[in-house]
Order: sequence, then C-alpha cells, then structure tokens
Amino acid sequence: MGELFRLNNPIQNYAWGSHTVLAQMRGVPAPTDQPEAEVWVGAHPSAPSVAEYAGDSTALNVLVENNPDTFLGKNRSCDTFPYLFKILAIDAPLSIQVHPTDEQAQAGFADENARGIALDAPHRNYKDQFSKPETVIAVSDVKILTGVRDSAQLEELAVAFDAGWLKGLLPVKDAKALLTSILRLDQQAAQKAMNDLLRASVEIMQVQDASELVRKAAELVQLVSLKHPGDQGLLVAFVMNFIELSPGDSAFTPDGQVHAYVEGTAIELMNPSDNVMRAGLTPKHIDTEELIKVLATDQDAPTIKRAQPVNESTGVYAMWDERLSVTRIRVENQPVDYTFEGTSTLLSVGGNVTVSTGDESFEVTGTESVMHIGEPVTTRISGCGELYIATHR
Repeated sequence: MGELFRLNNPIQNYAWGSHTVLAQMRGVPAPTDQPEAEVWVGAHPSAPSVAEYAGDSTALNVLVENNPDTFLGKNRSCDTFPYLFKILAIDAPLSIQVHPTDEQAQAGFADENARGIALDAPHRNYKDQFSKPETVIAVSDVKILTGVRDSAQLEELAVAFDAGWLKGLLPVKDAKALLTSILRLDQQAAQKAMNDLLRASVEIMQVQDASELVRKAAELVQLVSLKHPGDQGLLVAFVMNFIELSPGDSAFTPDGQVHAYVEGTAIELMNPSDNVMRAGLTPKHIDTEELIKVLATDQDAPTIKRAQPVNESTGVYAMWDERLSVTRIRVENQPVDYTFEGTSTLLSVGGNVTVSTGDESFEVTGTESVMHIGEPVTTRISGCGELYIATHR
C-alpha cells in the first residue's frame, strides 16, 4: 500500500545565503541572525530530513537503512536514497565548483579514506561515492554562471576590457585548457588581472554604447569584486557563460561542468551527493588541482527548458535520468488532483496548501514537505501555493 508522511527539513547556514527568503517562506521573523542558504530534502547523512513516521520522529537515512524495501521499493537498483532535493536562497555569488563522475568519486573517496581524512574534515573533497549531476529550476529571477563562453565572446571581452592576460590565452585548445591556465596563474599575475578587470568595468559602465555582453560582464565583475574582494575566482567567473533564468526556467549541469550561482531563489534536484571541488568565491576548502582533474574537456552552455506542458497549473521537468522527474504544481483557489508514485517528496516554496487523501490531510507551507512511498496514492491539493514534487520511479 502507499503511504504519505511529513518531513522536517534542515536548513544550511552558508555564508552566501539570504537572511530573508527562507524566513519569509516559513512565515518567521526576518532578517534571521544567520544566513540561510539551502533547505535539504532527502537522506544524505550530512543533513538528513526527519520523518514523522509510525508515531516517531526519525532521521530519514536511518529509516532507509533499516528498511530499504519499504522506503525504496523492492525493485530498487541500490540501497541509497535516490536524490537530494533543495531550495536555494542565493544572496551572494557562491563557490565556483565542479562535481566528479561516479568513477572519479569512487576513486577519490577511497583515496581520502586510505589517507585517514575524516568524513567531516573541512579539507575533505569526497564526502561520498556518487556523482552529482543537477538541475536547477528558477523560482524567482536567477543568475548563474556555467561552462565557458564561446571563442567569439571571449575575444570581444578581451578587447573591450583590454584584458592582456586573457588575450595571451586565446585561442585555446579547449575549455578545460583555458580554465586550467587561469587557475594556475601565479598570485602576482592574477592580482594584476583582477585589478585591471575592475578598473575596466568602471569605465565600461560609463559608456553608453557598450554591448549587452560587455555591460553584463562589467556588472558581474563589480558584483563579484564587492562580495569576494581579491578572490582569484573572479578570473574564472569572467570567462564563464552568464545566464539569466526567468521563473520556471531550468538548466542542467552535468558532471565535470564548472558552475556557480550568482543570485536568486531556486529549486535544485541532484544525485544524493555532497562532492564539491571548489576554485574560488568561498570561505570553504579550495583545491584547484583536484578541480582541474575532474573538469570535463567541453564546457558548453546548457539548453534552457521549461515544464511541460508550459503555463499549466501542473507541469513536469524531465531529468538526466529517465527514472527521475520534478513536477511543479501551482494552486490558486482551484484544487488540483495529483497521484503520488514511487519515492516522492513534495516541497513547498510558499503559500498554504492542504494535501488530502480522503483519510488524512497535511497542511503545508513554505519549506515544508510531505513524502510518499509504496503504491500510488491519489490526492487533492487545495489552497494557494507553489509546490515541487521530486519523483523516482
């Protein structure tokens, strides 16, 4: 039989998070004392959701480990919870990062274990043995950096900013070669390049006929310099694709793709991993050589997609794995019927809705979740709010 139950989700207090967005979703006083960056929904041992199940409050990873047949199904391919689902509240550009493939994660995890690096050590790169492809879905306007600009854009920016350091690297063999050269610039050369970029950005913002590409690059330079002064990650950010997502837009980031999120509120679905190699724009551990090792050769811009069907109250986003999907539901006074299948988690980003089966009901507001396991369960969702449902079949 199918079951629904409530999840209580942890909030991660990273430096780049917002003091208002998640608080306002929850209806609590804002601004908060600490920045609130991410809501985690899932069973990752670093920060598992807590399930209100069978009369107890139990960490979801414990429930899954003790009874995988119940929580993952008898036809599962492994005993690991299949995804990590998040809300991101981005108030400052967050770390330039890359995620490994499964093979790289397994090798790195084994190596760090063999070297005796504790799983919770701040300098540890590999927290688990999984890759981390991810799809971000914009809830508000969202700005992201991902992949590397094409040759024509790089040439235009190098000329407009009189960036001698970049001119000297063009043309490049491939995107990985360009990123590697930038990451390995010595400190003196990198500092000069950053100073030159900032000075040029100020001049460009005073020019009326600057192209949109050049103007937005200048705005990015000033924002990153303000939030992360003196951080060499600025040079990497400068050569990355700068993409603006409107609410409802989604973008996929594969393993090996360099990326960073700049600002906005978003939903994110990913493999159940916390493996991150960082290259800058963060107070966390940076390991540029390990990042270079896991970089993919090609760093193309993503194709922007929207839920299907477009502009309906219920729409579905396909994921990188055909077993995964995210359904967006917007409820505005008119109830919506929805059937939960597989291992599913509903996550609210605002409003107040009621999820009813006939026998039971759940009141859900921003950042709150309901989870489904077992056979399909048909529900009626009423009230007013916006929900996202991650499903693994």
